[in-house]
Amino acid sequence: MKKTLQRIFGQGIFYTGWKNALFSLLLAVAVYFTSQIYALLNHGPAVLNLHTPLDSAIPVVPIFVIPYNSLKPYIYATLILFLLLRTKFFQSACLAMITVWFISYGFYYFLQSEVIRPVLTGTDIFSKAVMNVYAGDNPFNDFPSLHTSLSTILAIHWVKLNKPLGIALSLWTGLIVISTLLVKQHYIADMLFGLALAFGAAWLFTKWLIRKPETAE
Repeated sequence: MKKTLQRIFGQGIFYTGWKNALFSLLLAVAVYFTSQIYALLNHGPAVLNLHTPLDSAIPVVPIFVIPYNSLKPYIYATLILFLLLRTKFFQSACLAMITVWFISYGFYYFLQSEVIRPVLTGTDIFSKAVMNVYAGDNPFNDFPSLHTSLSTILAIHWVKLNKPLGIALSLWTGLIVISTLLVKQHYIADMLFGLALAFGAAWLFTKWLIRKPETAE
């Protein structure tokens, strides 16, 4: 039993030494407090409005509120599993996310952006869920899209850890990314720059912390 646990969790927080564990826990705290800065910046006035005619052509598809609202559980579940199973993946993902957050916060502070949301009149459960998203999040902090960058960082790490599972989760991540447009929380430019940030940050920290491919047991 002990050998089985060590085989599964041997590269996780309980088997990689107190220094590594302490660094991982400090990163967990840093991720939480960094995420809280979002609300402090979520106000106008806006400097940028990156709307294009193509954005106008994209319809509202309320059912996509499901993947949109799944971001937080996706982050929590992924980071907990990485912490337990592979601390290097946890550390890399946390550092990439923190980097993307602060770059995004720089835009939100100096070049605040906004999205003009549609007026929804539907009474179905998904339309109401989209309205709840609007009620809980001001139409600012849009460029770049954090939903896009954070979810993509997680997907990249999953692919590196376990390719079959990573591909499946990448498909869900794709739904999260598309949902930012289909629930009218972001414009195309927000999404594209969010993707660029995610790939850049993930490349940097996986190269630094994850020196060779690993396969989850």
